[in-house]
Amino acid sequence: MKDIFFYPLSVLVFVGLIAYALSFSKEAAPINVEQGFELSGEQLAFLSVPDRLSFAIETDDVTQTKIAVLTSNVSKKTAPPSAGINIRLGTEFEKAFEGHTIDMIVRARMGDNNPAPAFQIGYFSIGANSSGWKNFKPTKTYQDYKIRFKKGIPAGEAGGDYAGIWPDLDGQGRTLNIESITVKPVRTVDVEGLR
Repeated sequence: MKDIFFYPLSVLVFVGLIAYALSFSKEAAPINVEQGFELSGEQLAFLSVPDRLSFAIETDDVTQTKIAVLTSNVSKKTAPPSAGINIRLGTEFEKAFEGHTIDMIVRARMGDNNPAPAFQIGYFSIGANSSGWKNFKPTKTYQDYKIRFKKGIPAGEAGGDYAGIWPDLDGQGRTLNIESITVKPVRTVDVEGLR
């Protein structure tokens, strides 16, 4: 075959193969901000970890679901400021939550080995306000631990929203089991009920 025919024909075949492959791609599911942000199961592997804190993805003995087992080897009092073991929510949620009252809910229980007696959770919005750290005492069974606050509107460019957990305040390697992290806007009816 002559070059004058070969190259145009090659390009057509190549373009056809790409178009065929793209026909199988699925569009990403749209984000439903009203339902909120949730991290659970295998997705817990996306957690970010600062120095001397750690987590492992395991299967819970009781529920047989994937969980994150969190621990700390540094005291929170002496550690540099951070959002603890955290997840960034992403710009869609950061924008949608601006100026709204939101709930951050962590479903957790004491770890199986050397359980942590206390932990903290917090929501941090760079450039806007944050919830600060709130203290909780885990139980032997999974419970929902919740903080509620009104997120402000950043003065300039938003720097990121983080849902954070500090698993062992004394940094003695004690464990906390996490089943899920959820951040969602509070319905107007629920907010008015607080007044």
